[in-house]
Amino acid sequence: NTTDPIEAYAQFLLNATTKGIGCDNDTLTDSYLKMAKELKADGLIFIQVFGCHSISNCYTMLKEKIRKELEIPSIALIFNKIGENLEQVKTRLGAFMEMYK
Repeated sequence: NTTDPIEAYAQFLLNATTKGIGCDNDTLTDSYLKMAKELKADGLIFIQVFGCHSISNCYTMLKEKIRKELEIPSIALIFNKIGENLEQVKTRLGAFMEMYK
């Protein structure tokens, strides 16, 4: 697959904005777990826009499933608007990435 992952994710977000995600929290969290397993992910970074009810409610459920099923670290980065709090995000991501050194 030669699809650019950033473009694919951006397209997903655009579609979700206009059409909704179209699934419940279990389906959504299970899809994250499936992808993490397929990619053999060492960790998961969850981007959460404050006030997005479709996504924001599932992170607690996702974090618990990741802990139980995959035993990999995860972090949620929360934004009021994407692009805000960049220094805070940089600090949090830096600390998260230290686990892999």
